[in-house]
Amino acid sequence: MRTITTIQTGIRMSQSLYERLKRNAKRENRSLNNYLVHLLDTATAPKIPRLKRDDYPIDNDLLQLGQVLAEPSAEELENDPKLTYILNK
Repeated sequence: MRTITTIQTGIRMSQSLYERLKRNAKRENRSLNNYLVHLLDTATAPKIPRLKRDDYPIDNDLLQLGQVLAEPSAEELENDPKLTYILNK
């Protein structure tokens, strides 16, 4: 299990903003700290575009490669202990 190191920090904000954040956190059943970390993490996360498979049709070269990389037969596995080792790793 990976341990995440955290730091404690203080920020200044208006009383009205603080109250609004507390209400929103409560509405989402989060602590204020967890809510703020979630908001900051979401706001600063890198924007990675979602690619759709339909936008990238498989060309013939890739289809042929897929045929080459097909599952080995039981006979191939029996005759090639290195291949068996690699696939079971």
